Amino acid sequence: MLDATSPGPSPVQSGSSMFSGVLPGNRVERVEEDCLTLDVWTPSSGDGVSRPVMVWICGGAFMTGGSAIETYDGSALAATQDVVVVSVNYRLGALGFLWVDGGDSNCGLRDQLEALRWVGRHIASFGGDPERITVFGESAGAGSILHMLPAAAREGLVARAILQSPGVEHTQTPEVAEQVKRAVRTAAGVGRDADLGDLSWGALLDAQESAVLALMGSVSAMPYHPVVDGDLLAHKPGVAWQAPGVDLMFSWTAEEMRLYPDPGAADEAGLLARVRGLIERRNGADPGDEVARRLVSFYADRGSGPDVWAAIQTDALMLLPARRVLSFPGVSAHVAQFDWGATGGEWRRGAFHAIDLPFTFATLDRCGWLDFLGAGGGNDRGAIAVADAHMAAWGAFARRGDPGWGRYPDEVMHFDAECRVTGDPLVEAATAWQGLWDPDGRQM
Repeated sequence: MLDATSPGPSPVQSGSSMFSGVLPGNRVERVEEDCLTLDVWTPSSGDGVSRPVMVWICGGAFMTGGSAIETYDGSALAATQDVVVVSVNYRLGALGFLWVDGGDSNCGLRDQLEALRWVGRHIASFGGDPERITVFGESAGAGSILHMLPAAAREGLVARAILQSPGVEHTQTPEVAEQVKRAVRTAAGVGRDADLGDLSWGALLDAQESAVLALMGSVSAMPYHPVVDGDLLAHKPGVAWQAPGVDLMFSWTAEEMRLYPDPGAADEAGLLARVRGLIERRNGADPGDEVARRLVSFYADRGSGPDVWAAIQTDALMLLPARRVLSFPGVSAHVAQFDWGATGGEWRRGAFHAIDLPFTFATLDRCGWLDFLGAGGGNDRGAIAVADAHMAAWGAFARRGDPGWGRYPDEVMHFDAECRVTGDPLVEAATAWQGLWDPDGRQM
């Protein structure tokens, strides 16, 4: 008999990855290849009530994470919002996203789709309503949803979706996927794709991590991503995307890239070089110092060089690409921006990437989160109230598709010590970046 009273093992991953341990409590413990399990929290399964279902897909750069992480404990969300919460595991890294000859593509996304199918078949036994399934996730979890939601919509697997800080542009072409595969083969010391299947998962993991270093300059520090395979994924979501029949909500944090301070941007030369390199990697041409200075001037009120650089990356890599998806024909969504900022640490972390996680699940009291955010010692600076408002909005959206404010671009909810609704907060930034970032030259 299967013991289902505690979380199962997490997906195979490296404990030494640069993305492991960055946030409080986000290291996993037991990992196994046999990891495709899910966890369920339910207020009641025997009272005859059919409750909305919220299926969580965790993030971690497609390389780390797992449903067993304490921050993702769904008990408070389930109890306060009267919903059934499900958290799923999916294969990561090379096991989840390496596309080899004769093998399936996007295995991690296929794992998630199979989990949604399981939920649809069985969640009524846990008091859940299979007609009201909301899939939600953050970072790579939201990126996963972005990539697999069109397929999920075609199958009618979900009614609603919440995408928290999705990486819109983290999609591989088949050519890049081939480059990543060759790097893993080289690191593993094998000559054929078929030989990768003979490796133990430990040996494959070692090759995966070695390949990360080899690919950092040519691909990225996160080389394992969904790939346009012409099957599950027909297009890059940043180019064309729809999820017909699914209620949508997008959210992001106001200062996504403040999680990673860069002291090399402190002087003007270092900052300008970074800005020029960012644009050149995207467009294939160095824009020159004049363009870089214009952007730096636009963000000058953010503070020092590292502050400006964090703001530039936040808009270019996270917020404006999400805004572009929101402009696609047929896409209508509610939008939220998380503004409450952390003060903990030597570097003011602000409203950084993933700060919304313990607010989503009301787990601020776990893993040292309050101290990390500068909200410990009896003064939470309104964090608990923000978590209550955040959960209430997520729960309302899962129940009826309406979080409590209007649709984008007319209304955007800002979660802060005093929550407020505004219009589109990215209009001026989109104008500043016009012609520099959007792939077809349109305003973002």
